[in-house]
Amino acid sequence: SSGINAEWPLRPGEPSEAILEKITKPESVAEAVGCSDPGNVASFVGKLSQVMSNKTTNTSHQIVDSLLSSCFAQNSPSMLTNELLVTMGLIKSEKKNFKPESDVENMLRLMAHAVGQEYFPPSSAKIISAFVKKDKEVLTNKISDCADLFKSFQI
Repeated sequence: SSGINAEWPLRPGEPSEAILEKITKPESVAEAVGCSDPGNVASFVGKLSQVMSNKTTNTSHQIVDSLLSSCFAQNSPSMLTNELLVTMGLIKSEKKNFKPESDVENMLRLMAHAVGQEYFPPSSAKIISAFVKKDKEVLTNKISDCADLFKSFQI
């Protein structure tokens, strides 16, 4: 068995907490999502942020690391960075009436983890940090305990 619940690869875009708790190979999730569409990649990370819990934070980090490390290697970093900013709710999408599906706090936590990893392009990390900094007050009102989070973005 590949360690993923049977339905996951068919619908990689719909993670759930129950599935997250069963995952043994985060890289197989990344393969199921694929890197061909940066918007899809970012939207998956957003959906992951909606279902992750303290119990599945580690698994979520591993999935994000596996996914973003492949996708940054295969895509123009600026496209993926842009889509991640849209999913984080920090910039508006070019698609009219697009509402990102993500949990603001968890998405910020996932990105706070990701920007510190070796695979994350420093230029992209700087851009994301700059947008987080610009919206620091808004984010502070939405997130209870954010001092450590902001440290990850070197703010």
